[in-house]
Amino acid sequence: MSTKLQRPIVVGVDGTDQGRLAVRYAVLEAQRLGCGLCLVHAAPETVPMTPMLPLISVDTLDQVSHRIVNEGKQLAYGMTDGEIQVEKLVQSGSRVHILDESGEDARLIVLGHRDRSILGRVFTSSTCTGVASRAHCPVVCVPTNWTPGSRHRRVVVGVEGPEHSQDAMGVAFAAAAERKAKLAVLHAWKLQSPYDDIIVSRAAVEEWKGSATAMLEQVLGDWREAYPEVDVEIDVRHQYTAPALVGATEGADLLVLGRRGRGAPFGIHLGSTARTLIREARCPVEIAPPHLSQDILPSQRLITADQVAPQT
Repeated sequence: MSTKLQRPIVVGVDGTDQGRLAVRYAVLEAQRLGCGLCLVHAAPETVPMTPMLPLISVDTLDQVSHRIVNEGKQLAYGMTDGEIQVEKLVQSGSRVHILDESGEDARLIVLGHRDRSILGRVFTSSTCTGVASRAHCPVVCVPTNWTPGSRHRRVVVGVEGPEHSQDAMGVAFAAAAERKAKLAVLHAWKLQSPYDDIIVSRAAVEEWKGSATAMLEQVLGDWREAYPEVDVEIDVRHQYTAPALVGATEGADLLVLGRRGRGAPFGIHLGSTARTLIREARCPVEIAPPHLSQDILPSQRLITADQVAPQT
């Protein structure tokens, strides 16, 4: 990436309240990790024009772009009395592409998530989901209801199954250890009716919960050894996954979810559950990217606070 800072936190800024909230969030993380910020703004390559509007020069667009990143820099300096290193990057083009490229050597990418109407969700794509789908580092999407400095000392990680949980577990344990928080490991499962009704009638829910808990205990074994200081709570629910996770984000500091790796169907690396949580979670959501090697034991690839950024 075109920054001199070593492994900074990349923040997408766009002049909106959501962008400013992302800067506040990133500043707190940079202070905790002792790293710098890289403020990234993607300027439009073209501007729709009509005969009723005056012509807008390239110089005018450039002035607006630099005003946006300068405002972000002043906000960061104001929060830290100028003690934090901040670099600025303005490029023209696709926001998703520019942020993805800027985050290649970053610790973290932080983005503010803008609430959209149902119609807006259908006809527009989210920068958060686009970047989180392909970034090489963790991506945090900050909701509009996040309050700077709020602390609940609770981190939630969503677990689908043993084969898809290790990357999210690494990020979640590191986050919980860094903030001295309890880690809630949530697994939810439910089929659509009437299929679910048939299964429930043939196997007691409590028996299923026992099997699911045993599965999670097996997954957690190495991580408990790596992070003995983390208080772990297993939460197994006979409920649809997305609503269960949305409810669990109430009173949480962070929700961690994994991302599909290579071989994802149709190349879709961010599933419907993650997309739903980015839209509806009541706390910041961190998407953990898959590692290149999937056969390394947790004890062999211990993720520390210097490698990932536990969120506030």
